[in-house]
Amino acid sequence: MDIKQEVEKIKGAHLLKDITQEELLTMLGCLRATVKDFDKGETVLTEGKIFTKFGLLIEGKLQVIQYDFFGNKAIISEIGPKQIFGETFSYINKIFPMNVEAVEKSKVLFLDADKLSTPCENSCDFHKQLVKNLLYIVSTKNANLVQKIECMSQRTTKEKLLSFLRMQSIKTKSNHFVITYNRQALADYLGVERSAMSAELSKLQKEGIIKYDKNEFILLQD
Repeated sequence: MDIKQEVEKIKGAHLLKDITQEELLTMLGCLRATVKDFDKGETVLTEGKIFTKFGLLIEGKLQVIQYDFFGNKAIISEIGPKQIFGETFSYINKIFPMNVEAVEKSKVLFLDADKLSTPCENSCDFHKQLVKNLLYIVSTKNANLVQKIECMSQRTTKEKLLSFLRMQSIKTKSNHFVITYNRQALADYLGVERSAMSAELSKLQKEGIIKYDKNEFILLQD
C-alpha cells in the first residue's frame, strides 16, 4: 500500500499540527510508517505484549478495552479518526495493559515510537513540533482519565450517569449534546449493568432531570 495515498486522510490530526505537507512525507519515512487494515471485531493491540509502534487512526473506530478475571469488559476510551493510541507504552517500551479493538472496519497508520523524539541523521525540523504536539495529546488524555476516575468513583449507577452527563455538558459547553456511546458501550464505560443503567435513565427522565432520545441528551437540571 502506498502510504502517500493516505496523507490526505490524516490532515488535521493534532499530532501533525504545524507540520507541512513536505515535512509530513519526510516524517513518514523517518518514523518508519506502515499502514494496516483491521476488520470489525479484530484486535489491533493485544494486552500483555510490548509494542514498539503507536497508532494513528486513519479511518474507522476503535475502543481501548480492559477485561477482568471473569471476562467482563470495561471500555477505557474510544478512538476516532486522526486520533493516536498506544503512544505512552510504546515509547517507554512497557507491556501494554489493555486491548485495542476495532469497533468497525478500520485503517491504522503505525509509527515507530523510538524514532519519535530522536532526531534522525537528516536532523529534521519537524521532530520538535511532533514532540510538542504529542505532549499536548498526552496531557489531554490524562485530563480525560481523571474525569473517568471521577465518574467511576461515584457509588451508585445514578451518580455515575449524572457525573458522566455533566462532564459531557461541560465538554460541549451545552446542556444539549450527543454522546458517541451506545447503551452497552456506555454501561461498559461506567462499569455498570446495562439493564440497571437503562432503568436509571428512565427514572431520571421521569423525574425531569434529563431528557433523552437514543444518544441525544438534554440536562434539564444541573
